[in-house]
Amino acid sequence: MHPYFDDAPVRALHAYVRQVSAALGLSGEQFCVDPPATAYIALDSRLPHWPDREVALLWDQHYGWSLAVETHSGEDLLVHAHYATALAPPAAEVAAWTAAVLAGPGRVPRARAGVARRLSHAAGTSL
Repeated sequence: MHPYFDDAPVRALHAYVRQVSAALGLSGEQFCVDPPATAYIALDSRLPHWPDREVALLWDQHYGWSLAVETHSGEDLLVHAHYATALAPPAAEVAAWTAAVLAGPGRVPRARAGVARRLSHAAGTSL
């Protein structure tokens, strides 16, 4: 076992990412968790408008889940979409959101309205 996995938060993240991976129908270890708190899940799918590029789910402690496109040059991945409603949603929600993003434009649930409402409330303004 990697020495970082002795840390309870990292073990919890590893278990969570394993659940998300299973909810996505992935087998084996198609993911990695890197301390202090980031994760990467390789997906077996492609985006309709980038059929020649691999995609992955990314998670970090500040932004939660993102779906990103691999570059051909080995540089940082290009973030295509963010899951904007929760930092660590249930695995089934992540899987449903991922399927919607992979299905193409217009398929992703409109979650931003809830975020805007919460931000407006926090700022003491109205929409």
